[in-house]
Amino acid sequence: MTIDLRTVGIHEGIKYEGIYTTMNKDGVKNAAPIGIQCKGLDKLGCRLFVGTHTLANVMETKRYVINITENSLNFVNSTVGNLDADKFTDDEDIAILKDADAYIVCEVTHIEKQDKIKDHVTSHGEAYLVDADAIEIVINHPGARAMNRGIHCLIESLSNFTRIQLVPPEQQEYYVGRFNENKRIIDRVADDDTKKAMEILGENMKKIGYDVDQ
Repeated sequence: MTIDLRTVGIHEGIKYEGIYTTMNKDGVKNAAPIGIQCKGLDKLGCRLFVGTHTLANVMETKRYVINITENSLNFVNSTVGNLDADKFTDDEDIAILKDADAYIVCEVTHIEKQDKIKDHVTSHGEAYLVDADAIEIVINHPGARAMNRGIHCLIESLSNFTRIQLVPPEQQEYYVGRFNENKRIIDRVADDDTKKAMEILGENMKKIGYDVDQ
């Protein structure tokens, strides 16, 4: 069967968000929200930081699952800790979230230590770049699509735009800062239409007197 990541809304060159689930050789399951980078119809990449359970499990088993979901509680709970065991399916050989709208089973093809990181996240962290093949896509709910942060950043910026001339100067300054940060994110992760939409919004911010990044 041909694997095509576009069936769950994942397109090459755009970055998405999902919950990665892994399992070590002792059967202990782990979940963590991590960015998804599409490199082809069945090719994926991600960056995993040293010291995380996800990286340790991936290096040990060479396998992980990307769960496509909009469950906000699972996103936050897997960030601040691990999910309870009852959030995973009963499968003994793989870690999958019960409520995933869809999931992608991935086999690691290459792991390489990244050069010293210096970006918006950290100036000294250690990480590995992981390439993988998608070997199976399971869609539990028709229409399941991977989440892209860009549209959420755009909607926040649009909401702020409708209020910016109604609030005090310090709140206006905050909205300008939020616009600039949202644009940075959109430029990194979003599709061309979202980038163009943010550009149009920025032009209109400037028209009414606000100095925003373009």
